Amino acid sequence: MAASNFMGSSSRLRIGLLPSVTPRLGRRALAARASADSGGGPVRVRFAPSPTGNLHVGGARTALFNYLFARSRGGKFVLRVEDTDLERSTKKSEEAVLSDLSWLGLDWDEGPDIGGDFGPYRQSERNALYKEHAQKLMESGAVYRCFCSNEELEKMKETANRMKIPPVYMGKWATASDAEVQQELEKGTPYTYRFRVPKDGSLKINDLIRGEVSWNLNTLGDFVIMRSNGQPVYNFCVTVDDATMRISHVIR
Repeated sequence: MAASNFMGSSSRLRIGLLPSVTPRLGRRALAARASADSGGGPVRVRFAPSPTGNLHVGGARTALFNYLFARSRGGKFVLRVEDTDLERSTKKSEEAVLSDLSWLGLDWDEGPDIGGDFGPYRQSERNALYKEHAQKLMESGAVYRCFCSNEELEKMKETANRMKIPPVYMGKWATASDAEVQQELEKGTPYTYRFRVPKDGSLKINDLIRGEVSWNLNTLGDFVIMRSNGQPVYNFCVTVDDATMRISHVIR
C-alpha cells in the first residue's frame, strides 16, 4: 500500500488494521484508522476502477482505504471510471462495480452516477480536456512531436539492451528543427506527443508511508502522452484527472 500526497506535506500516513471478533456474527472484522496532514487543503481521494470485469478483492481493499481516509479527515471520496480501454470496457461491468461498492457499504461524494463539480467522471468523456492540456504542453515546449516509426523504436530498444541501459527514447525529434518537423507534417507522417524529460537530476515525491522516493531522470526517457491515433495514454489521463479534480492524496 502506498500513499502519495499531492499537497507536498511532510507528514506521515498511518493506516493500521486491527483484528477484532464480533461474537454475534461469528466472523472476523476489520477496523482501520488513518491520520495525516493534507497540507492545509481539503482531503480529496479517489478510487478509479476500470470497467473491464468484476470488482476484485484488491480493488475493494483500495476503495476501502480511500473511503476510510476521506471519512476520517472530513474529506471527499471520489469515484472515477477509467474506461480508456474502449475494447474491453463495458457498461455492464461499470454497473456491477458500482453495485458491489454499494453492497460493501461505501458511498461516494462525486462520481459518474451522481455528478459533482469536477466531472465528467468517466475518462471516455474527458478526451477534449486531455487534448487541451496536451496542446498547452506543446505550446510551452514541454512536449514535442515524434515521427519515429515502430521499426526505429524497436531498434532503440535493441540498442539499449545490448548496452545494458534502460530502454529510453534516443531518437532525434527532441532536437529537430522546425523545418524538419514541418517537412514530416506535410508528408502526413504519423506522430506521437512525447514529454520532454530533463536528462540530469532526479524526480522526488513524498510518499506518506515510505518517505521520500526518488528516480534518476536519465532512466525515465521522453515518454509518450498522446498516441499517433490522437488518443491519450492512460498515465497522462490519470495525471490530468488527478490535477484537475484536485486530488490531494493517492492511496493505492
